[in-house]
Amino acid sequence: MKMGIKTLIVGLAVVGLANWAHAQNAAMTISDGVNPLMTFTDNGAGDLNSGMGQMFVVTNVGVWNLTITSAITKPATGSPTSPVMDITIQAISSAAGTLEYTFSDNNFLLSPGTVNAVVTGQIIYGAPATVGYTVYGDPFNIVGAETYFLASTGTTPLPVVASNSGPLGLATPYSLTQDVKLSASGASDISIDASFNVVPEPSTLGLMAIGLGLLPLLRRYRR
Repeated sequence: MKMGIKTLIVGLAVVGLANWAHAQNAAMTISDGVNPLMTFTDNGAGDLNSGMGQMFVVTNVGVWNLTITSAITKPATGSPTSPVMDITIQAISSAAGTLEYTFSDNNFLLSPGTVNAVVTGQIIYGAPATVGYTVYGDPFNIVGAETYFLASTGTTPLPVVASNSGPLGLATPYSLTQDVKLSASGASDISIDASFNVVPEPSTLGLMAIGLGLLPLLRRYRR
């Protein structure tokens, strides 16, 4: 009887963990600072990519024609213990204007580590433009929350290839958010790619190695 109850408790815990891990899908927001904020969730309305952790959005807002917006996170790339996120933007403006994207995901478990942020971009044609790229984290695991600054490449004119790093030390689980801001001085066709990955600290890698080394011993002990 005790063994049956124990098995039931373990089973419920596994189910609960699985439900928690998928409790919130990744989400993207788009704003031109004038019209209402647009929000898209992974596999929700407006997402043209059915893959988990992969989003593809085509839309318009204000002076902007957003021909391509794709974003990727776990499980398509990276994992809860190896965060990797990327957003690609193709935006055409008919006049001067600003545009802000956020792409966010939660239930990350790696800490501490170093956030390595990279942004590349160019003007295909048209007026001068700038891009700003920042990565934020939230210890309350809320998708879209920009609670703590983690890393930024600053605001730079296009074309650009820029990178920067910052420490990550949030209590797990936590969320991570990419924030990309575009500003065009006139009609312009802009292409941007912004990404980051998290590299664990050596001490974290050591603990992970120890844990992996102990797995065979635990299996033998159970047998």
